[in-house]
Amino acid sequence: MGKTTECIIRPMRRDEVPLLRSFLYEAIFIPEGVEPPPPDVVDLPELSVYIENFGQRTDDYCLVADCGGRVVGAVWVRIMNDYGHVDDETPSLSIALYKAFRKKGIGSRLLVEMLDFLRCKGYRCVSLSVQKDNYAVGMYLKQGFKTLKETTEEFIMIKNLGKNTGSVVVKSVPAGFVAVGNPCRVIRRVEPVFTLRPLDERDATAMMELFRSTVLTVNRKDYTLEEAEDWASCGSNEERWKYLLSVHRFVGAFCESGELVGFSSMNAEGYMHSLFVHKDWQGQGVATCLLAEVEKMAEEYGVAEITAEVSLTARPFFERKGYEVVKVQKCRANRLELTNFVMRKRR
Repeated sequence: MGKTTECIIRPMRRDEVPLLRSFLYEAIFIPEGVEPPPPDVVDLPELSVYIENFGQRTDDYCLVADCGGRVVGAVWVRIMNDYGHVDDETPSLSIALYKAFRKKGIGSRLLVEMLDFLRCKGYRCVSLSVQKDNYAVGMYLKQGFKTLKETTEEFIMIKNLGKNTGSVVVKSVPAGFVAVGNPCRVIRRVEPVFTLRPLDERDATAMMELFRSTVLTVNRKDYTLEEAEDWASCGSNEERWKYLLSVHRFVGAFCESGELVGFSSMNAEGYMHSLFVHKDWQGQGVATCLLAEVEKMAEEYGVAEITAEVSLTARPFFERKGYEVVKVQKCRANRLELTNFVMRKRR
């Protein structure tokens, strides 16, 4: 059966700010066997600083995970004198999900989107504090956080956000959203619903058409017309797609009308052969969801490293998702040799 992608990442609305009280409580790490504290523990001064009058400071930003119309998780930042405070220019990050929605990849999606958001806004670093026994430590390490200092029980971690990667920036925030402060990027404010399902030979024609159309339009921005046409010609043989389907595990994204809007793949060695999104569905979260799905496949295979050959066009996207360039290469299409990048992500 197809898997409906109902969970989207979006800015928190102003009317949802009271939810931060419950998410702050969920963010408290409770070791196994320890009795949870009462809910009003969040009213203590050392905890209330995370949410008090949230949205009224210049550097208050919050994204939520919306699953089928229900907010199930949140990631928020503000500059404050908290456990993870580094300096007065570095926002401190908090993240929490309801228990039923943990360990499903939602937290990682929230974190990646917030890091991209902060980078877009021009912040140099972001910090956090985390208990050493908290399983979330692994998630932070995977996203490039480094331990700045530690106490007996916790790590103070920081991530260098580097340069602005060119994410889309808008000049205003729609009414009703909490993205308080300077003009900011709105992350998938309205995201169409689409479904994910495995692909097979019956999808070969649609894959071929999507590939050619994407290369000739989207990738044309970074390659000459001659290069794009030569690359697109590699996908003109339907039998070739059927062969690829037989040796790689492909997943496709389909819109409500049933049209294929994107696809990706993974094999048992951790090699991602493809990630293409329909020209009319660029920037709507399709690539992010497909990538998350094939990364889950890699986890199922137990591979320690994912590799891919990535185009000039796709390189910034993969870098935002934690991939690094191994080498630049020239790869032959049909007649011509095109520049691309061997990239990897260690798990």
